[in-house]
Amino acid sequence: MTNREALVRLAANKNDRFTLLSLRENNAEIIRITLTRYFESGPVSEKAESVVMHRVAEHARSYETQQDPDQWLTQSLSSECDRLRNEAIQEKAGR
Repeated sequence: MTNREALVRLAANKNDRFTLLSLRENNAEIIRITLTRYFESGPVSEKAESVVMHRVAEHARSYETQQDPDQWLTQSLSSECDRLRNEAIQEKAGR
């Protein structure tokens, strides 16, 4: 399954586990690189991956088929990692 196909399917059904798994497998390297850029590697990064990928699936409905799917995915991963990191910072500050 291509990234474009996966994003279109996730836009229709964000809970499609097979499609999300396919997207993760096809893009394992870029996902790892992006997560490492925003979070430390290891358990924190592993925990963040599932949250970030779930959020990417939720936002797949904003993907338009004329967009480059690889670029859309890269931007979405970065945005969601940044958002998750900021949420964690705000949560720590609120303690």
